[in-house]
Amino acid sequence: MGTVHVEEPVPGVARLTISNPEKRGALDRALLESLMAALERLDARCVVLTGEGRAFCAGYDISELMREGYDDGAEAGHPFPAALAAIEAYPYPVLAALNGATIGGGLELAITCDLRIAADTVQLGMPPAKLGVVYATAGLNRFLTTIGGARSRELFLTGRRIDAATAERWGLVNEVVEAEALPQAALALATEIAGNAPLSLRGNKAGIRELVAARGALDPAIAATLDTDRRTAFESEDLREGLQAFGEKRPPVWRGC
Repeated sequence: MGTVHVEEPVPGVARLTISNPEKRGALDRALLESLMAALERLDARCVVLTGEGRAFCAGYDISELMREGYDDGAEAGHPFPAALAAIEAYPYPVLAALNGATIGGGLELAITCDLRIAADTVQLGMPPAKLGVVYATAGLNRFLTTIGGARSRELFLTGRRIDAATAERWGLVNEVVEAEALPQAALALATEIAGNAPLSLRGNKAGIRELVAARGALDPAIAATLDTDRRTAFESEDLREGLQAFGEKRPPVWRGC
């Protein structure tokens, strides 16, 4: 069964590594539950999610799917949608570092993260049309909000795999780097993010998440919560520190308050 390894390569950054080497990082219940448990324990200001070996994640474990069935609409307790929700709910940014094949549920896992950086050797794909699967509407919506209708149709209706350069052009990934440079590039980006103001990271991630979900029309209660977050940041010690550090041309020292 799969698991997720947790490291802290630098202060403020956690690296989670998907490990299911015999199945190219396939998502089974044990791995998804390990991912959720890891996220619950963390307080890192940026999380890097990557894969082990030659794959980021080859999708949902087909053998488990065939053995027990899967319907993420009817089976509310299934760990796949719960794990995606845990990534979205994590208060600080999550960066997917795509080191290898990123397929099916693995690609949905990646686009659920806030940012994606990919090795130039990566292949990405959505194979439901090759398997006879009608994809869940929640998953389809993630792709629609990330790459739009035209590219989502191309991805899902052809079932073709695309390379990293195409994925960057489509907006599926933010940046492509040489494969051997990926670990350091991901760590550098995560360190840069983690060095930013924590209230800003939390508030802007939450605001973007809610606006995307609402398509611009926010529930009044959510709008009020986001407005409170914004006012809290404007009244914080961190804002004063950030402005002072900017004027003094020095790195700020964030307190998170």
